[in-house]
Amino acid sequence: MSLNQKVLDYILNQTGDFNQLALETFAHQYQQCKPYQEYCRKLNQTPENIDAWQEIPPVSTEVFREFDLCTLPPETARYVFQTSGTSQEKKGKHYYHDMTLYDASIQASFMQGMGLSSKDRATFRILTPSFSEVPTSSLFYMFQKVLEWYGNTSSQFYSQDYAGLTKHLLNDTQKSHPVILLGTAFSFVNFFDYLNDKNIALKLPKESKLLETGGLKGRTRHVSREALYQLFNTQLGLESEHCFSEYGMTELSSQCYGKPNSHVFFSPPWMPVRIIHPEKDHEVAIGETGLVQFFDLANTTALSAILTSDLAIKHPQGFELVGRSPHAILRGCSTVFE
Repeated sequence: MSLNQKVLDYILNQTGDFNQLALETFAHQYQQCKPYQEYCRKLNQTPENIDAWQEIPPVSTEVFREFDLCTLPPETARYVFQTSGTSQEKKGKHYYHDMTLYDASIQASFMQGMGLSSKDRATFRILTPSFSEVPTSSLFYMFQKVLEWYGNTSSQFYSQDYAGLTKHLLNDTQKSHPVILLGTAFSFVNFFDYLNDKNIALKLPKESKLLETGGLKGRTRHVSREALYQLFNTQLGLESEHCFSEYGMTELSSQCYGKPNSHVFFSPPWMPVRIIHPEKDHEVAIGETGLVQFFDLANTTALSAILTSDLAIKHPQGFELVGRSPHAILRGCSTVFE
C-alpha cells in the first residue's frame, strides 16, 4: 500500500499507527527533499536515528519563502498555493500533485468543526473571492470545496460585493432561512463597516452560524477578538455560541477549529500540535506560552513537521493563540482585505 493511501486511511478512519506513519512520512520527505535532507543531516536527526514523531526536525514557515520545500519537482505540480502578504514580499509555496489528502482533511473535519451535519445541504454566504478568482489561495480552495460538497443552490461567494450580500441576507431573514457565513476576520470587519455606513443592522435567522479565520491583526488596523465577536452580535444578531473559528495556513494541508465561547483550538488526530519554548526547544508545560508546532500527516508532498511563528498557550487539550513572534513577517489571509 502506498504512503498516500495509508495516510488517507488514517485521516478518514484512524486506521494504522500514527507514530509509524509519521516516521514513514519523514523518511519519504528526507529522501525526496534535498534541502530538508541537508538540514536534518546537520542536526544529526535522520530516519536512521529517530524513533518518535516528536523528534522529527521541524522547519519554520518562514523558510518556505526561501526554498521550494517539496517532495516533487515543482514544475510538475498541478496546484500551487502561496502565502498571502504584500506584493513585495517573497511568498512561500506549497506544491501538490493532486488534492486527495487535502480534500480528505476538509471532509473529515470542517462540518464537524462547525457542529453541522455533512448529510444536509446548507446556505453558505462566503465573504471571500472564489478559488477560480484566486487559484493560489488554500483558504479559498477549502471554501470552494465546502460550497460544492455541502452548499445548496443558493450558496455563493461575494468577495467584496457587500450590497449583494446584504440583499441576500435580508431575504434569508425575511424567509427565516438559516445561513452559514464564512470569511476572514477582516472581510467581516469590512462588511460591518459597510453596514454601518448604510445604517443597517441584521438579525439572522435562528440556527444561523458563522466561521471566521485569518487573524485579527493587519497592517493598518487591529481588532480584538472580543470586539469582533461583539460585532457578530450587534451587526448580525448572532450569539457567541453560533460563532466558530478556523486556524490554518498555506504550509499545512489540515486545519484546526475553535469551539464557540472558547479561545482554544483543537487539531485533528492526523495533525498533533506541540507548543515549543522559543529558546529552549522543548515542549512547554500546560498554561505556559510557546511557538505552535505541527506534524501534519496530510503534508506528504511538502514537509510534515512545521514550526509556525504563532505564539500560543498550551491547554490540556488544544492551544490558545495569543499573538505572533515579534520577529515574524506579517502574513495571514485577512491582510488581502485591508
